Amino acid sequence: ESGAGKTEASKHVMRYVAAVSTAKQKGEIEHIKNMLLASNPLLEAFGNAKTNRNDNSSRFGKYMEINFDFKFEPAGGNIHNYLLEKARVVKQQAGERNFHIFYQLLAGASDQLLDKLKLTRDPRAFAYLSQGGDAAVPGMNDKANFAEVQKAAHELGLDNGLMDTLYTIVAAVVHIGQVKFEAVGDACKVSSSLATLAGLLGIAEAELTKALTVRVVAARGEVFETKLTAEAAAYARDALAKAVYDRLFSNLVTKINERIAVKHTGGETKAMTMGVLDIYGFEIFSSNGFEQFCINYCNEKLQQLVIELVMKREQEEYATEGITWVEIPFFDNAAICAMVDNPKNGIIAILDEQCARPNGSDKAFLAHLDAVLKGDVRYSSRQKDPNDTKLERERDFRVFHFAGEVVYTTGGFVDKNNDSLFQDLKRLLYSCGVEELKAMFPEGADKLTDVHKNPLTAATNFKNSMSALVQLLGTKNPYYVRCIKPNDAKAANTFNDELALHQVRYLGLMENLRVRRAGYCNRQPYPVFNQRYKMLAKQTWPNYHGLDEKSAAKAIIVALKMDDQVAFGHTKIFIKEPKTLLALEAARDAAIPRLVAKIQATWKAILQRRKYIKMRAVYRIVSYWFKSKSRRFISKLVAACEPHLAAPDYGKSIQWPAAQPAFAEFVSYVQKIQNRWRAEQILKKYTPEQTVQLRRKVLAAELLSGRREQWGYQYTWAGNYVAKGPNAEKFGASMVPLMDKYGCKKILFSDIVTKLSTNGKSDERILVVTDKHIYKLDAKSCKIHKTPLPLDTVAGFAVSSGEDQALVIKFTDGGTDLVVNLHGDACAAEIIVHIIQSLDKTLPVDVDKKVQVNIKGKKQNISFATAPQDKTAFKRRPSGFALVTKRDSMARILARRGAELTEE
Repeated sequence: ESGAGKTEASKHVMRYVAAVSTAKQKGEIEHIKNMLLASNPLLEAFGNAKTNRNDNSSRFGKYMEINFDFKFEPAGGNIHNYLLEKARVVKQQAGERNFHIFYQLLAGASDQLLDKLKLTRDPRAFAYLSQGGDAAVPGMNDKANFAEVQKAAHELGLDNGLMDTLYTIVAAVVHIGQVKFEAVGDACKVSSSLATLAGLLGIAEAELTKALTVRVVAARGEVFETKLTAEAAAYARDALAKAVYDRLFSNLVTKINERIAVKHTGGETKAMTMGVLDIYGFEIFSSNGFEQFCINYCNEKLQQLVIELVMKREQEEYATEGITWVEIPFFDNAAICAMVDNPKNGIIAILDEQCARPNGSDKAFLAHLDAVLKGDVRYSSRQKDPNDTKLERERDFRVFHFAGEVVYTTGGFVDKNNDSLFQDLKRLLYSCGVEELKAMFPEGADKLTDVHKNPLTAATNFKNSMSALVQLLGTKNPYYVRCIKPNDAKAANTFNDELALHQVRYLGLMENLRVRRAGYCNRQPYPVFNQRYKMLAKQTWPNYHGLDEKSAAKAIIVALKMDDQVAFGHTKIFIKEPKTLLALEAARDAAIPRLVAKIQATWKAILQRRKYIKMRAVYRIVSYWFKSKSRRFISKLVAACEPHLAAPDYGKSIQWPAAQPAFAEFVSYVQKIQNRWRAEQILKKYTPEQTVQLRRKVLAAELLSGRREQWGYQYTWAGNYVAKGPNAEKFGASMVPLMDKYGCKKILFSDIVTKLSTNGKSDERILVVTDKHIYKLDAKSCKIHKTPLPLDTVAGFAVSSGEDQALVIKFTDGGTDLVVNLHGDACAAEIIVHIIQSLDKTLPVDVDKKVQVNIKGKKQNISFATAPQDKTAFKRRPSGFALVTKRDSMARILARRGAELTEE
């Protein structure tokens, strides 16, 4: 039914497709979805209108194909349009409106645009927009809808220039309706101004006037001009308006298709198409004309397709497959379709015959129908049934459609079917200044003297397009959205039971339900069924060799214990209930993860086995290569080292071969081993005492090397220097009781030193270091001076970076540090090493030109200098103290070091 909600349902389908396509991170797919949705507002504005049965009635048929890529994401689309009701442009019934775009343009366009188009906002000022009465529609906002049209055009990529051109053509159609004619004898003249219309079309006013009042006809190479009567001129005017708007609508569909077409990027891609058919509903008005006849014929063809696909084919399939079946009767409207489109004596063929005659008329058309269809029970007229007073004689005929009987008024049938626009007007439009409009009428480029064949009539064109549509739909897998109109009052929350029951009956829903309920909800060819469910039975997984397709399907069903829920045809399996199909799918869903896990495990094992074989081969190759290279490199090492084993330097001058990174660590170990061997060979030359002294000097080198150049490595470290001097006897007699008293066992070092006293003076003392204490003895009497200092209280040392032998011994108690300068051959480094070795721990050693000491808890600086004076001594300075070495003493130190160096 018209107004049942087909257009709204189709928009829901479109929005659903857009909503479930969730690839929002892909901008192109999102853009395509938006363009597909944006096509609806544009097509509704230009192709929908208010009728007495529907405020937003589709006055054209639309079949939209949505193309999906291999990922099932929208990739584009294409729109097929059928039979726009262009007669509505020039005439509307009471209570109806013209197409929405006219009113939207007046309500929503800017003042500047309306001024440019010479329009006002009041539809009552224009003949084509005011025939139905009040143009306002409750619940419809034309201004907001115009903004929606603008937004949709932008989304589709229709630029402002193109939309302005379309609005100009729409305005031109409005102004065509303002043209009036005045009879002048057998001719006529234009009684209104054509300046506005000519300006919009870019045509000279004189040319437009002539095209509307004179018809130019070419015959046998000659051109004849015929002046039109006022009635004929008005017919030509309306024909011009209808043709311009019809071509405008088709052009808009073409522009939309160009934007939403699938973009081919090269190569073949797997694709799928979903079609959404939104086409006119069945219409029964108080006055039904040529348009209602075509629309209702369209519904007959689609109903026939439903019957063919759902009723006939289903029952025929059961019989073909040998399924036990009780035939269910249903209404078949094939006879009605044949009555309309029979190529010999159908209604359309009879109408075309009248259009082909020079004097063809609506009355002659009806008379011919009465003669041909008088025996058809689906046709009636007053001439056939004189008692039927509801029909006007020589004007009306009745067709008993599947949805009900409809009375058609033949007035205008022949003219509307001819759908003729004078060639003069086509040439005029082709020569206009609007390029878009010029392209809509390419036939206007023909020469004036060309003779044109009669084109196909509107009804034949529509019949052919319906046949093509039905053929296209027959190749699809159909799904139906049944739209039931609840009431005729266009009122919400009102349900007319009688009207709904009538629709259910004529749509054949009850028969459809009976067939579905008695039949099988799903059927599949055996190969398809087996391929999908073969994993559910041991006999069929992974292959069913030895079983034919039917036996394999039976094995699956028996394994699942579903024998009573299916039927086996010759080539297909038929499933009775949806729950059975759901159970099959559930079993398949449960089996697939297990199969996938097995397949994955097998494949992973294969991959790992291959990887292992490759790795084993690689390791063997690498091992062979590495061993070979190792042998070559070791041979080089042996060749480099062997000649040096008996050399005097024990291999110090070995030229090590360059090592690859793989052998770098190995070479490092070899070099360490060689260095240890060389060290052992060198140490064999020394006595144990010399070895001990070497180890002490090595430790001293680690402590002082790099910070003090001369630290005494050239000299022999005697240790107990006093015991080898003139006071040895006195020294020994004094130390024995002291060592017994304080538990010392061995003297590590002794020497006469100059000590810095706490009052800043230089005192001569004997400094003795034992294994436990540090003693300070009087240099002459060898008596102990104060108590000995425990060795384990030593915290660190400080020495100068020069040639002197000053030493600072620091203690952990924070008291006064011991500051001395050694005499003779003794070295500060020797004392440091003895104390560290005895304590068996590392202590810090400060080396600098100026060192800091702690005197009576106060920090003082000691600097070092050389001067010509009587003896080496400590002296007070403003910044602390200074050890001033006698110049002659320093010279002797340098000379002795030089002599020893010469000896070495």
